[in-house]
Amino acid sequence: MQRVICFLIFSFIVQKTNAQSFADKLLADSSVTGLQISYSKKGKITTIIAGFSDSETKQKVTSKTIFQAASLSKVVLAYICLELANKKQIDLDKPLISYYEYPRIKNDSAAKMITARMVLMHTSGLPNWTENPLKKSWATSPLSTSFEPGTYWKYSGEGFVFLQLAIQNILKKDLEQIAEEMVFKPLVMNNSSFIWKEEFESVAAFGHDDKSEQTQRVPFFLPNAAFSLLTTASDYQTFLNAFCHKYLSNLLSDSVAVYDAKEPKPSAKSLFWGLGIGIQENELGKMLWHWGDNGDFQNFFMINPEKDEILVCFTNSANGLKIMKPVLSHFFDTKNWPAASWLGN
Repeated sequence: MQRVICFLIFSFIVQKTNAQSFADKLLADSSVTGLQISYSKKGKITTIIAGFSDSETKQKVTSKTIFQAASLSKVVLAYICLELANKKQIDLDKPLISYYEYPRIKNDSAAKMITARMVLMHTSGLPNWTENPLKKSWATSPLSTSFEPGTYWKYSGEGFVFLQLAIQNILKKDLEQIAEEMVFKPLVMNNSSFIWKEEFESVAAFGHDDKSEQTQRVPFFLPNAAFSLLTTASDYQTFLNAFCHKYLSNLLSDSVAVYDAKEPKPSAKSLFWGLGIGIQENELGKMLWHWGDNGDFQNFFMINPEKDEILVCFTNSANGLKIMKPVLSHFFDTKNWPAASWLGN
């Protein structure tokens, strides 16, 4: 028995050392400053941390370091929306204008036909952004569709803001309150928020540009469902686990092709979009995924529902998506990743 215990301890130490060596080499080869990885398989969780959260003071990334989730924020709103649809508080196929009179689309009759389902599947016809959403002028800038809503896929952050405003009006609360009550507290995500908190000052990572130079840390004071989530890989992995176990059939049952004949990318033929989440097809089957890119923070996740595997990777670097293929290949044991190829990595 003692030999068995010693062997198990030795094996664990070797696995942990190998994982750390892999992460350290990854950062060195790709000029990524810091990362958090949370990987789970059938409930067994592996956490890898490496690099610096602050390259100037050499403060190391820890499991509690707060990262900008960037567009992975959208998946949290998708979960909230499906929860409300379950409770009959929102109809996925009813125009959002019936829940919230959005001033920015008043001159576009087509935009008034946009539904929650269209937003979640990125078929709303709205642009990604009319201008930088952190500028004061953005909130009142005119917003219009570029094609008939519901006809084909085009990624849109603006659509998620519209959905956020509709949900806030339905519940008479802002997104941070809603997320606290429906997601963060029930799932015990103690290190997550859509807005900046004072306690983040000592634990939040700084972003870094593609030359590994530190950028200014931007605190989000208004919740934005498209990009302002602040969290850890561990918290986010907990969220994805709950989302998949509750709504997997919904996520896989309704999808639209990402492939665009006008701008053909071969890898896009294996990509689809469901209710708030991407769907990739390769030799492992249908996998769920999303990426996030706030410039100096780049992240991604990949889920293999068949084997109950979830991988979340956060980086505080403009080079973060460059490690997507090697990280996914390391954990899922295949080199064919249409999602990463489509993103140009």
